Amino acid sequence: MSDVLLLGAVHDPEGRIAALLPGDLPLLQRHYARIAAICGVATLPSTIEALRRAGVTIISGDDVPINARPYALGVMAAHTEWEHVHLCDFDSALHWARTWPDELDRVNATIAAYDFLLLGRTVRAMASLPDAQRETERLINLLFTRTTGGLDPWRLGNEADTLIDICTAWGFSRRGIAAIATQSRVTDIGFHAEWPLLARDTPDLRCAYLPCEGLEYETADRYGDQIAAAGGIEAWHARQNTDICHWQQRIGYITQIANMIAMRQR
Repeated sequence: MSDVLLLGAVHDPEGRIAALLPGDLPLLQRHYARIAAICGVATLPSTIEALRRAGVTIISGDDVPINARPYALGVMAAHTEWEHVHLCDFDSALHWARTWPDELDRVNATIAAYDFLLLGRTVRAMASLPDAQRETERLINLLFTRTTGGLDPWRLGNEADTLIDICTAWGFSRRGIAAIATQSRVTDIGFHAEWPLLARDTPDLRCAYLPCEGLEYETADRYGDQIAAAGGIEAWHARQNTDICHWQQRIGYITQIANMIAMRQR
């Protein structure tokens, strides 16, 4: 069990994450001595209570936005007893512990060795995403690499010829939390670009990038009813891929990240 604390972002307006907890949360708890959850304002009270009963530390309130990751910086900065933190969407962490438990242990050991660890998807994990997510995140990663100089010196693992993925999860030391939290100003999706740029530009900060299999597509775990009704996951993805609202939302993320990069370069 790792001394790294897991800080998971929870958005559960329909109770779908809560339905996974009986089977998956005990598996996740094998990897962490402490787990905390930042529950966005739309999360059901029943989900929050189920997490609390299971021993998860709860951070909630009307000021917690749906995009809770930027909010998490202030939470981490306030908890000076948290020496190392793995920040990840809670549903991703549940999936990781169930499907790639050995990798999760290696990730936590790596988090403990760095001040800022950017965790991304392997080529295989990226290919598991539906089109609207995969293609827009690929463009985000390409945009970041081409316009900022990239993060190639940070690479760990054996995928040296692939784009670095800035869109997924992070590891922090106490020093890394302080470096990012004192400088960060972005509260929209642009934080995905801001955090690694702040870390890269902070002298003597130990930084790395690690692609992970466990960050494969996890959303299907909680939509078994819809997948069955659609006739399987491929049909379910096909329906998503024809939904213009999915594309509009994801394209908006590209714009927010581009705006953040442009702001830093002015």
